[in-house]
Amino acid sequence: MGERLTVKVDALAPAGDGIARAEGSARVVFVPHSAPGDRLEVEVFETKASFARARVVRLLSAGPGRVDPRCPHHAAPSRPGPACGGCGWQHLSYEAQLAGKRGIVVDCLKRIGKFADAEALTAETLAAPKPWGYRNKVQIPFGPGPKMGFFSAGTREIVDLRECPIQPDLSVRIARTVKELAAARGWTFWDGRTGRGWLRHLFIRTNAEGQALLALVVSRPEFPDREAFAAELKARHPEIIGLHLNVQRERTSVVLGDQWRRLWGAREIEETLGAFRFAVSPGAFLQVNTPSAELLYAEAKSALREGGRRFPLVLDLYCGVGTLTLWLADCAPRIVGVEENHEAVKDAYRNAERNGIKNARFRAGRAEAVLPKLGAELPAECAAVVDPPRIGLSQPVRRFLTDKRMKRLVYVSCDPATFARDANFLAHSGYALKSVRPVDLFPQTAHVELVARLDRT
Repeated sequence: MGERLTVKVDALAPAGDGIARAEGSARVVFVPHSAPGDRLEVEVFETKASFARARVVRLLSAGPGRVDPRCPHHAAPSRPGPACGGCGWQHLSYEAQLAGKRGIVVDCLKRIGKFADAEALTAETLAAPKPWGYRNKVQIPFGPGPKMGFFSAGTREIVDLRECPIQPDLSVRIARTVKELAAARGWTFWDGRTGRGWLRHLFIRTNAEGQALLALVVSRPEFPDREAFAAELKARHPEIIGLHLNVQRERTSVVLGDQWRRLWGAREIEETLGAFRFAVSPGAFLQVNTPSAELLYAEAKSALREGGRRFPLVLDLYCGVGTLTLWLADCAPRIVGVEENHEAVKDAYRNAERNGIKNARFRAGRAEAVLPKLGAELPAECAAVVDPPRIGLSQPVRRFLTDKRMKRLVYVSCDPATFARDANFLAHSGYALKSVRPVDLFPQTAHVELVARLDRT
């Protein structure tokens, strides 16, 4: 048993844990599943030179933002046993979540970006129109037992799924059926410790029309009873429009492998965002919260147009299937999307044609390789929109964006820490950070997206 402490939680850290201090001490203790204002008895499970990490043993008094989690798999002081690590903030009221996310952005801008005016630059967090049942994509791991669910925080132990209030009911019902049919057929479930087993993950995409596109992620491509399985699955869930197979042979935590195979039905699923209709293949990127994505894209468009500016060319880097590219297409005579996933670029061209967009074109390849070729065709004034992965912008991309012909940069980020790092570099390279708007695409979690506008000084 670790050291027991009584602590008071002061704030929320960027990773989502509470920042607490032991009573009578300045020692910092990070406590998962705690809320600002909580007074807790905790048990230390990790000690470092400057801080400790501890788990909640007993709630002595609750902070003003604490609520009872809706999900039975969520951690709570009264619930023993491993808790689902899928979402860590169900114990916070939604108002407390929104405030916490703005606080995380401000903290990163101050501490990492060195922006003294971070408070003034950062607006209130835009709330999600749909805080529950919002995810249009889920990847559910399987494991020995048999088990199907999500990993307990910090472990590879699967918490067996009974319900999940952040998923649509359709996804949960389909997942239960797949587990039932797989067990009845004697399929082996993947064991990450031994590297054995066939069925690794279930991948589900759904849309607002109540349709679903499925993929089984397996360790080898052999699937002898696929026709019987597909027929029974479709009979029980007519909402399913297509079934795919993804082969991940490697002993890795990376979910998807490179090999895809369509077993039956649709190649892709369609989704509506605002006035646009998009088709998405199983492995292509699409924001998982469609109503909040519309808010995010509208915020990006507003930032691009701020002050009535209109640029002859806009670059959209990391454009995926072209959702944001098409959303911004009426902001400029020409817009060019850049995306390394070749299948996503094919989807992007089809989406542009489907929506009657004539002024968008797309380049397939890593931004680092494509941008030098695009540099020759930049007009005297242009703008860029970037939506990079969690690691942020690479050095070559940051250097390209410092080209003096770039007059405005709209930065869409899923990681405030890497955004703050990049914004600090850009602020020392001719840009001024003008505004930051947090947007909640992931209710019940600590994840926060943001839209920032940087103008060349």
